[in-house]
Amino acid sequence: MRALSKTQTLGSVCDRLSSGKSIRASEVKPVGAFPVIGGNGVRGYTDTYNFDGECAVIGRQGAACGNVRFHSGKAYMTEHAVVAVANESNNSQYLSYLLKTMRLGNLSGQSAQPGLSVKVLSQQAVSLPSLDGQRQAVAILGTLDRKIELNNRLNGYLAA
Repeated sequence: MRALSKTQTLGSVCDRLSSGKSIRASEVKPVGAFPVIGGNGVRGYTDTYNFDGECAVIGRQGAACGNVRFHSGKAYMTEHAVVAVANESNNSQYLSYLLKTMRLGNLSGQSAQPGLSVKVLSQQAVSLPSLDGQRQAVAILGTLDRKIELNNRLNGYLAA
């Protein structure tokens, strides 16, 4: 019998839900040991990291507000990114897939510079299947993502 999804708050399914830390522009280089991740993905590299593991990265400010990506490994997470690390009962990669569907940018404050607060994010309702169900979904979606990435790379080669 398949377990039904259980509705909880995002804050309750995460061990960590917080913004990264600021980094000086002079420390962000075109080459380095670790990616520097902001709200819209990798913005350069540095030789230090402040995160090691798997997480959903949510764009917190500006045009990238509400964008969601999955990250695995060491990185320097900036203040423009919210890091969501699932607790032991959940899967961070599944969480990133789920958050991508939630149009989080609509939660931003209505100002000239859109922004998401961690407090507002933490109160969002999420429905999660069992951990086993999450892992099964990640296996399927991950396979599709890898195929899409391979096709995009092949298209790039053909265009060149």
